[in-house]
Amino acid sequence: MNDLINTQKEKYKAWVTENLGEKTGMWYTPYLEKLGHLLEKYGLASGYKENFFEYQSYSEFKNIYQEMTEQRDEDIERLVAGKSTPRYPEKFGKTRIQFRKKYAEDQYNRGVRSKPDNLGGIPDWGVLMRSYLIFLYYDEDPTLTYPKKEKKIANQEDEIDNSINYWVISPGENSRLWDQFHAENVIALGWDYLGDLINYDSKEAVERTIAEQRADGVRPVNDTKAVWDFYREIQTGDVVYVKEGMKRILARGVVTGEYYYEDKATEYKHRRKVEWVQVGKWELHQSFAQKTLTCLNAYPNFIQEIDQVMNEDFIDPKIAEVNEFRNWLSNQVTDTGAGLNDKTVTQKVSALKDIEQYFDASIFGETDIEQLKRLKDAVVSDQAYKKYKGVSGSSIDYYIRFIESKPTVLENESYTVDEFLSDVFIEEKELRRLISLLENKKNLILKGAPGVGKTYIAKRLANVMMEEKDETRIHMVQFHQSYSYEDFIEGFRPKAEGEGFELKQGPFVKFARKAARDPERDYFFIIDEINRGNMSKIFGELMMLIEADKRGEQINLLYSNDMFSVPSNLYIIGMMNTADRSLALLDYALRRRFSFFEIKPAFYNQTFNLYVNGLNNPEVLNRIIAEIKSLNNQIVEELGTGFVIGHSYFVGDAYKVNTATRVEEVIEYEIIPQLFEYWFDDEQKANDWAERLRGCYDGTK
Repeated sequence: MNDLINTQKEKYKAWVTENLGEKTGMWYTPYLEKLGHLLEKYGLASGYKENFFEYQSYSEFKNIYQEMTEQRDEDIERLVAGKSTPRYPEKFGKTRIQFRKKYAEDQYNRGVRSKPDNLGGIPDWGVLMRSYLIFLYYDEDPTLTYPKKEKKIANQEDEIDNSINYWVISPGENSRLWDQFHAENVIALGWDYLGDLINYDSKEAVERTIAEQRADGVRPVNDTKAVWDFYREIQTGDVVYVKEGMKRILARGVVTGEYYYEDKATEYKHRRKVEWVQVGKWELHQSFAQKTLTCLNAYPNFIQEIDQVMNEDFIDPKIAEVNEFRNWLSNQVTDTGAGLNDKTVTQKVSALKDIEQYFDASIFGETDIEQLKRLKDAVVSDQAYKKYKGVSGSSIDYYIRFIESKPTVLENESYTVDEFLSDVFIEEKELRRLISLLENKKNLILKGAPGVGKTYIAKRLANVMMEEKDETRIHMVQFHQSYSYEDFIEGFRPKAEGEGFELKQGPFVKFARKAARDPERDYFFIIDEINRGNMSKIFGELMMLIEADKRGEQINLLYSNDMFSVPSNLYIIGMMNTADRSLALLDYALRRRFSFFEIKPAFYNQTFNLYVNGLNNPEVLNRIIAEIKSLNNQIVEELGTGFVIGHSYFVGDAYKVNTATRVEEVIEYEIIPQLFEYWFDDEQKANDWAERLRGCYDGTK
């Protein structure tokens, strides 16, 4: 009998290691050998064999599994077929969390573990059972292959439990409500004016109510998502971390109850019951996004880091970087649309480690892109290095792409609607319209004459939608007549050393991939002088992908044949100069993919007038502005609104130093030459207006 059990154990260990994870077999086996004993000892279950390897058939163990978990037949079928990892029923979802907790306490009492709440290295009861069930299914029919075998790195079945979600929540401003959360065993959200969320039948209904309460006109996308996730997406058994600031964890808990509305509470009335498993203060290496509630499942490496820090495991920064790269690599797709399998991922990681050792160079942790490119050239050209150069070169290329697309989370200065309206001379209703257009269409063009502040507005529009000043999530380029697909998307370019060509990603592809790795936050790609370039030539096959309803769809890029998509959290803002006669109209196929908003001079804007009257000598500037208004009226009649003189000519620090001198410089050397350009066929008219403007500052008017 013992030989039979040992044979079963060794088969399980080998199969699980090969199919679920490199460390899983050795990790899970000793727990399964005594699982029946442990469950009875901890009062969690009784009547089962002490050593679970005594259960030799799939049908027998399936009955045991269902008796414990109450999971349905159809869910088990999906599980063993590798189609999904179904969530456990609520009763077992609550019970199974006790296993790790009681095991840690047991080891602490026996002097094996340093703290009773240190859960490091203890597998989940449900995950143990699940791994053995899947093994038995495939062991009985060796002709079958586990579908996730080649993607175990991406699935990380040996690291995190994919049947649940992992959340991080902020306990009020500056974590002021944490003591209450802890004492009452709850997590909670604000937005109390919504009332009981059971009265809302859709996410859109929640958004409408929040939008009505907001005075700034900004579409409450993040607020709505936080509320809806708290109400509908969080489930019993999910793990929740409580954060303080951007890099500190206060607790780890497990959700034990459904959503409820606590009307008797004075604030934060939307609530869920939680069992706190670990409480303290832990500093992290990575940073959280500045959001009230975030789901972390898209960031498995971050979940691992949190658990390692909380359980006082040593974290080697290089190993963490290698693991993050492995996970990222496993989610890349080839030109056929298929993902990289684990063999290929391991091959590329091994190639980079070999290069590091042979060339005594650093790759993992290196952020200097040019240094990595120089290393690649050295590797490929070194005749003494006998490794396959194609694998070596492509491995470094992948790592460069990994670094280029890595998002940065910093503690940034906030930026509100009120700050926008004090910085930018447009009315609040216009700002609301701009935000709505960009959120719904994803692509917006600000058009207008020179000097109306299009570029200035674009950057601050991005800031106000992010609700902070984060330059890492804004990228700006300028189009010109020679700008091409090869500059914008990808193309072959001469090497820096001047020997041959190399395929380079353009700024749009790099930035889009960076946004795709950070789906919880918005990114903004700003294009100045968008109508100076040949839009169809520049965008190429991406013409379709930038449409709002095509975001996330994949196509092959022209040169690399890589699969590429434009993520839904990437917004495109273009600026169009309407006064340059040399510029052609936008291609109609591209035009329909953008909303257009005309920016007009702000001479009638109250904030602009307050700015002017706050200068040290506003009289001369007010005289000029009055004349410019008259000039603009004639320009509109004869040339159109796209040629008016904008207010930006009269904004800047130089006006605060010497208003009169700066006015003269702008009129004489910027605006008057522009008038002669406008009326190139009527110099007398240009001269007349030049004299009228000069008279405003030389005392003759």
